[in-house]
Amino acid sequence: MTKVLFVDDEPDIELLTKQKYRKQVAEGVFDVLFALNGEEALQVIKENPDLEVVVTDINMPQMDGLVLLDKLKEANPAIKTIVVSAYGDTNMLRAAMNKGAYDFVTKPINFTELGTLIETTLDLCRNSKTPLYTYQLLLAASFLPRLDLNYPHHQAMVLWDAFELDKEHLIAFGVSVLPSPLPSELAVSISHGLLRASLQENPELSLDAFDRKLALVNPSLKAHVLISQYHKGTHAFFYHTHGEYKVSHRTGQDETALQPSQTALLSLGDVVTLEEAASGTSLSLSCLK
Repeated sequence: MTKVLFVDDEPDIELLTKQKYRKQVAEGVFDVLFALNGEEALQVIKENPDLEVVVTDINMPQMDGLVLLDKLKEANPAIKTIVVSAYGDTNMLRAAMNKGAYDFVTKPINFTELGTLIETTLDLCRNSKTPLYTYQLLLAASFLPRLDLNYPHHQAMVLWDAFELDKEHLIAFGVSVLPSPLPSELAVSISHGLLRASLQENPELSLDAFDRKLALVNPSLKAHVLISQYHKGTHAFFYHTHGEYKVSHRTGQDETALQPSQTALLSLGDVVTLEEAASGTSLSLSCLK
């Protein structure tokens, strides 16, 4: 069942919404989630990567709807947002639309009209999604706890992945494809799948060997690749790449206070943090266009 998040600091909204949309929920049209402000909303979004629509009030404490719209671009830019504002507050609505809101409703809310708008928005989400995007959501949700990946903002896509080689070693890798006759999403999917399978078979895989494997699948396929190994005990890090990637490895005095972080998606220009601690121990991977 697809999920819709309602963000409003009025406590009665949750009860009223459940009453108004009990038929849609019962019939599986959509499910409803709730948050009292933008900060709570971001946590709900992290815990529900398949969430598709956010209906948010603009005026809220702690984090208002306009700030939430900015944060959504980082948390999950595929989410469509419907904003709720006071009748006649054109300046606020204009600001919300400029920040990427898909549509708006005014108070007092007409829940019948809002329900129709939500269903229309959900149809748009389903029609605009691609198989690779859906796969990325599933991939991101399965990342190891120490991986911190961010949703893409712009530029071309790179697919990041990681797996445990053994109890001490972590393998992390990234793939972005160069233009070819193949559809870009098909090219990325093929390259990513081949690289993951090849690394699981041979963790010492060379870049030249992977290029040869890729050429056997399709001579037109070429990719920028980063392959890395990370030792969790010593924090030793080794990588090789022939793409436009950069790597930084910073080690603080205290190397034991490592904290797990959140998971999401990455694109060219974004950063992956494998380990992070208050002491400053960190390892970052990024890919530059």
